[in-house]
Amino acid sequence: MSKKNKTVIQSPSSVIKNQSADIQEVIVESANSKQWFSMCIGVLIVLVFIAFSGGFNNEFVNWDDQTYIKLNYLVTKPNGHWAEAWNSHIALNYAPLTITSLMINSVLFGFESARSFIFTNVLIHLLNVLLVFWLVLLLLKNKSEILLPKSGKPLFVAFVTALLFAIHPMRVESVIWVSERKDVLYAFFFLSACINYLKYLDSEKERKYLIFSFLLFLASCLSKGQAVVLPIVLLLLDYWRERKFERAVFMEKVPFLALSLLFGLIATSVQSGGNFYGLLHNIGQAGYATVDSEKVSIAKNFTFAGYGFIMYCYHLFIPFKLSSFYLYDPFENVHIEYFIGLLFMIAVIGFGIYNYRKNKVISFGIGFFVITIVLVLQIMQVGLAIMADRYTYLPYLGFFFILSMFLWNLYEKKDFRKYLSMGLIGVFAVMCLVITRQQVETWQDTISLFKHRLTLNTNDYRGHYNLGEAYVEKDDPDGAIEQFTLAIEQGWKESISPWANLATAYEKKKDYAKAIEYHTEIIKKDSATAETYMNRGNVYLNAQMPEKALPDLEKAMSMPKLKDKKLARGSLATAQLNVGKFKESLDNYDIVIDKEKVKNNPEYYYNRGVAKTKFGDNQGAIVDIKECVKLKPDHAKGREALVLLGVK
Repeated sequence: MSKKNKTVIQSPSSVIKNQSADIQEVIVESANSKQWFSMCIGVLIVLVFIAFSGGFNNEFVNWDDQTYIKLNYLVTKPNGHWAEAWNSHIALNYAPLTITSLMINSVLFGFESARSFIFTNVLIHLLNVLLVFWLVLLLLKNKSEILLPKSGKPLFVAFVTALLFAIHPMRVESVIWVSERKDVLYAFFFLSACINYLKYLDSEKERKYLIFSFLLFLASCLSKGQAVVLPIVLLLLDYWRERKFERAVFMEKVPFLALSLLFGLIATSVQSGGNFYGLLHNIGQAGYATVDSEKVSIAKNFTFAGYGFIMYCYHLFIPFKLSSFYLYDPFENVHIEYFIGLLFMIAVIGFGIYNYRKNKVISFGIGFFVITIVLVLQIMQVGLAIMADRYTYLPYLGFFFILSMFLWNLYEKKDFRKYLSMGLIGVFAVMCLVITRQQVETWQDTISLFKHRLTLNTNDYRGHYNLGEAYVEKDDPDGAIEQFTLAIEQGWKESISPWANLATAYEKKKDYAKAIEYHTEIIKKDSATAETYMNRGNVYLNAQMPEKALPDLEKAMSMPKLKDKKLARGSLATAQLNVGKFKESLDNYDIVIDKEKVKNNPEYYYNRGVAKTKFGDNQGAIVDIKECVKLKPDHAKGREALVLLGVK
């Protein structure tokens, strides 16, 4: 005979007791989740400040910070210019929300110090870290969960992903470089848009979240053009949530795609030197140089993209020798590594497609990285760098997510692999923290930045030039001479600036012969401007050679686009006085002092006084020389002249 299953009937008291135990267990699990959640948030906040607080005393660097901050009147004099931030572009980038945020920094804390700008960047980065933590929790949570997960997996993966996003050394350029406020700000709105889109999907299509996502997308595009890929990322989130790609899924993306198209057209217009139908105007430098398009085929562009792709993956795991600038290798060289990179990129993308149905984590992570970085892979070249650390600020999130899921799979095995997982996280986190702090120090000031850059590539002539300019600013002519000379020796071709700066440096050292030599080099290159002749004329004056100064200064005055005509006229009057052309000299001093209103130069008054004595106008000479002594009480020649003129 077969035995029948027996039904066990529990008494009401035992049912209540079991339910009470279940409820107690849920309460304990909930309390533990809250505790771990709070601990994760606290650790992330502390680590961000440990990683980046060393940069709070950093200075502005002469690497776009002049254009965005120091020489940008929108930031230095924001009052009255708030609207102009929205109809202008800076260095061929339309990012009005970013500029507005810099203007707010200036109003609240001033623009003389970089501290408030860097501190704000770090705060926005911290907010982004917390948004990454939140986003991953939303990706992994069950529909029944509001936020706190019932299992350890979402918290583990969210924390590790946010940890890597927080302190990886490739973050430094985006966070510590003041000019890259664009990165942290666009990412803030981009991540917020993704979170609201997930809430839209999880709330049974509640429209307000889709509207919020659209508005945040607009803010992201207004912060940096790289945000235009968000509509494709939203489709990736649809894939993650296993939505069917029906017509409605694409139709709800139409407003997002329209916005992407608009900002794409704006970027295309301004980066080609346009003004987007007269609606925008340029502030600051006209733009950046690009490689010679005649030397580069479309196929070669893809090898550049492949090289950048493989190096971004390399620096993900081995974040050493990071630079603020990665030069293209000379085009005439054979670039096996470029072709290897292209094959690697194709293989990784193919692997992501292959796992479309097999492994959603791999496809999602690779997809996020590729979508968010494709516009800056130099398939269409922008600038002279083949890659940049800042380009990975948001894209690395895709790879961080894959790594965190992999580490969780090790952790949950409950054997030695659990401890291997924890060990890998700990060792890599410590390594990242140490390297990040070191990298923050390289951005301490312009000299530190370019010295570090040149240790990685001694043939970087732009690096030598920028370091030379930093030495000029620090009033170190010897350092400037060394660097400008190296820039010229290594093939500087972009302008006459190194020769002009060398002339200025030698003039500061009172080596007038060398200064004249470099001004003459510029003239021989047929690159001389009116300023070149004026500057050489002034050096001749300082070298007590007025007869040679005179033709240069006359030439400068006759040329168009002379920026400082008052200075040139004053120097011309001095040369004329010294060669005995007293009438011409007096006429020019009259124009400079009386018509052009240069009232603060004691030498002009002294020299005009001397010229007046040549015509017997001693009373007029006394008036001028008294004004000279008033402006400069220790003017020895002026005091001596007054005594000779009978003034006690």
